[in-house]
Amino acid sequence: MKVLVVPCGTEIGLEIARSLKGVKNIELIGLNSIADYSSTEYKAFYSGAPFVDEPEFLGYLQIFIAKHKITHVFPAHDSAALLLSANAECFGKDVKVITSSAETNQICRSKKRTYQTLSPVVLTPHVYISVQEIEKNKLPLFAKPDVGQGSKGARKINNVDELMKIDFDENVVTEYLPGYEYTVDCFTDFHGNLLYVGPRVRNRIQNGIAVSTRTIDDTDNKFSILANKINNKLPFKGAWFFQVKENKVGELVLMEASTRVAGSMSTNRVKGINFAELSLHTHNNIMVKVNVNDYQVNQERALSNKYKINIDYQHVYVDFDDCLIIDDQVNEQLVAFLYKAINQGCRIYLITRHEFDLSVSLAKYRLTDLFDEIFHITDESPKSSVIIHSDAIFIDDSFKERSDVMAMMGLPCFSVDCIEALI
Repeated sequence: MKVLVVPCGTEIGLEIARSLKGVKNIELIGLNSIADYSSTEYKAFYSGAPFVDEPEFLGYLQIFIAKHKITHVFPAHDSAALLLSANAECFGKDVKVITSSAETNQICRSKKRTYQTLSPVVLTPHVYISVQEIEKNKLPLFAKPDVGQGSKGARKINNVDELMKIDFDENVVTEYLPGYEYTVDCFTDFHGNLLYVGPRVRNRIQNGIAVSTRTIDDTDNKFSILANKINNKLPFKGAWFFQVKENKVGELVLMEASTRVAGSMSTNRVKGINFAELSLHTHNNIMVKVNVNDYQVNQERALSNKYKINIDYQHVYVDFDDCLIIDDQVNEQLVAFLYKAINQGCRIYLITRHEFDLSVSLAKYRLTDLFDEIFHITDESPKSSVIIHSDAIFIDDSFKERSDVMAMMGLPCFSVDCIEALI
């Protein structure tokens, strides 16, 4: 399968990349408008596509899909899911768009249509259609874009002045729900059977994204009951989710539903539910089962750094004490880099002034066969004296050693804190 994710720079696109990394028989391709963090996550990455809401996007995507012989397309944004599902036939009969039907996407893309459709089966918030019908004692209220995703643009309306600034056509204004907020990750097979329901509480939200979330047990099946009611009313296919919040008496009230992978579905993914992979199988009409590990997961998210460094090297020279071994433990990050370098065809050399029996120490830390060559310096010779390659890098915690190698050999030198730039 040649699987395209577009736009791959969203949190959804990054989660799909993480989900499908290492899955057999999948060639993963990312397409984005700009070169961003996703360029470090996708081995096959392309930028320069029009934005999803630009008129040229669909035509550009048709040409890209044909050129790269794409077999499956993952929309990684709500607008993309709607557009691609509505125009799936444009890409050819052998290309599958991995989302629910166009009708389901149209309903889920609008909060108003979602409430109208699902209010007969689940509790939805009371919606106000004008200022005139709102009495002061109804404040505070809640407003959010009718067409939007996550918590972007959502705000609490505390007073009349704030209320008067709301565009009721562009926004949906509802009762304020003061309780806990939950996301429920779901999976439906190609027969419409709901195979998985995974509730998690949204502890902390930034820029519309749950950056702190925790799986919870559905002990009284209240989330499963809601999920089944929604699934029976709307034809979902593959991964989807919905969000609910408690009202002032503790009832779960629907906030929104979506037809896509959620960025924080990783919280349930690490319990054994690979939503992206399962969705691909489902759209190929393959029967699937789910196996769930019985433990709770707490996920904390933060900005992550990725680097691109314009150096070419085929040889890595690395120190031992306080570098590869720190506080009597193996430096996991450094070992990860060394294996990455090995996978890329590099040769690895150990240069050390280790004061004990090196063979015993290497065996102790299970590092005996990691190196192509070992230089155990027992005199005052500089480490630069054993380095013979110009297409190399040097890693050492010692500023003195790095300065010497840089001066004598002109090699890029890295301290322990810089290893993250190499991975």
